[in-house]
Amino acid sequence: MYRIDDTDPITWKWNYTSLQGKPTAIDVLVSCSRVTGTWTLTQNMTYAPTATFTWDVNKYNNKQVGNQLPVEKYTLLIHDSDGSQTDTPEPGYLAPFAGFQFGLYTARPYEPLNEWNCATCSAATGGHLDRQALGFAIGMTLLTVLSFTWYVTGVAAIV
Repeated sequence: MYRIDDTDPITWKWNYTSLQGKPTAIDVLVSCSRVTGTWTLTQNMTYAPTATFTWDVNKYNNKQVGNQLPVEKYTLLIHDSDGSQTDTPEPGYLAPFAGFQFGLYTARPYEPLNEWNCATCSAATGGHLDRQALGFAIGMTLLTVLSFTWYVTGVAAIV
């Protein structure tokens, strides 16, 4: 989880291993499935065996006038600049990567615990749900006992 309005930029660091054909450059993108959006963070990043990328979400978010980054789950996408994210992986070459998910959120003002009200907590549902669960459990118990009794001893034992 990363805060959108945080003053510290997000820094990711990763290693490339077992590459026989080294890429000339790397593209780094983020994708959000909820809004079906993909944002290019950098193109043609110089290849190095250990890569580091720093993303200042605030500067990026402010550049996108009218297109603010939503509070949502994202996927980090990394691929060879000569290819695309949908390329088929080949042995010894950089395969497109989409295995890191992270969330972006905005901070809310502080609210004292005694003033906070949780509408979706278990105490908010009341006893109705508990009665339904208990009724379901008793009904299934009776059904199980009767069906096994019938199976083992026949219909006459139930009556």
